[in-house]
Amino acid sequence: MIATARPASRRPLSRLLLGLGVLACLSTAGAGEPTVLEQRYPEVQQLLLAHDVLQARAYEEVVLTNESPAAAVGQRMLLDKLTELEEAQTSHYHSAGNHLSLLGPHRAFESRVTPGLLGVVYEEHTAEEVRPLLAQIGVLPPVALQTLQRGREFVEALIEIHLNTAYTDKQAAVAAAVQDYLSDDAHSVPARPKSDDLLSEHAYAYSYAAGFPQFAGLTWASQWLKIALLEIVLTAPDDDALDADVERLVALYNEKLIRQHSGFVQLPADIPTSPVIAPAFYAAYKDAAYILDNLEALKVVIGDVLAYPGIENRTQEIEKVVAAYTDKQANLAPDEMKYMLFVLRGGIYNAGGPARGGLTWPDRNWSRAQSENPHISISRQN
Repeated sequence: MIATARPASRRPLSRLLLGLGVLACLSTAGAGEPTVLEQRYPEVQQLLLAHDVLQARAYEEVVLTNESPAAAVGQRMLLDKLTELEEAQTSHYHSAGNHLSLLGPHRAFESRVTPGLLGVVYEEHTAEEVRPLLAQIGVLPPVALQTLQRGREFVEALIEIHLNTAYTDKQAAVAAAVQDYLSDDAHSVPARPKSDDLLSEHAYAYSYAAGFPQFAGLTWASQWLKIALLEIVLTAPDDDALDADVERLVALYNEKLIRQHSGFVQLPADIPTSPVIAPAFYAAYKDAAYILDNLEALKVVIGDVLAYPGIENRTQEIEKVVAAYTDKQANLAPDEMKYMLFVLRGGIYNAGGPARGGLTWPDRNWSRAQSENPHISISRQN
């Protein structure tokens, strides 16, 4: 049962606050007044904080694995796998996933560490404890740390806008949050989708997912929770429905983390993206949705650089990756339809399923009649 508490009433925010500093204002709530999410759904707040701990720990364990002499065999297996993927005509992020791929070349390392990562999910965290974790990974340059931190604050702002009744004009508040986020050009990704080549065609592509599939699946499950929460806070018709939706959301998330048949079979095998998991959110706020998807792709590519064996200067390579993703002009997807085809290629099921559930087996190649719970249309309804 989700613990809920009705937030205290708040005075409407001025137009000046809406127009200036929305992101900065909301991101500092953890240091002072609690956010509405923290007051009303403290369990979900803890799970979202755990997302950042999971990401930091996963990166850290990838680095430690590559530094271990015992990882040499796994590294050779990974390089062989990457060669196969490069030569295969169908290899692509968002291709059909397979949960058998969760048995990666470093499975001994992953199996030893994964129970601790699962423990992280259900530990108590504070924002003050979470913020410095990524900085403890020595190869992550400051520009990467600041970009990921700014992305986390942006997501917090989007959630707060939709839960806080003080924001009567949600569209205006989200638009202001997007502009505030983009105002730091060096540490923000664009509000247009990046080309899939940045994810699939760079020198170290697939290293994270192929080398450490359990780590990738755990972090993607947590990303699924974040995107799915945005979907339900946007679409719930009233407070009672929202409470029920949040309770169901947490139950679906917990199911993804359950071991079955000596392994994970419900972790996402593909990167969760807004059009796939949260189509109503995507339809309402495409700029914000593209930012979230670009940020998640950036995390994956940083993971690729960390996971690939034998890179001499990982810090410099990560700086290049961040520069590519924060560039607002280069490497953009040519049009919305191409981006949609790209992110939907792997199927909804492999990315974690719809925010409200309904898919219990892979949906690829289904006919329309076979779909018991058709996904919400992303067409804008007036």
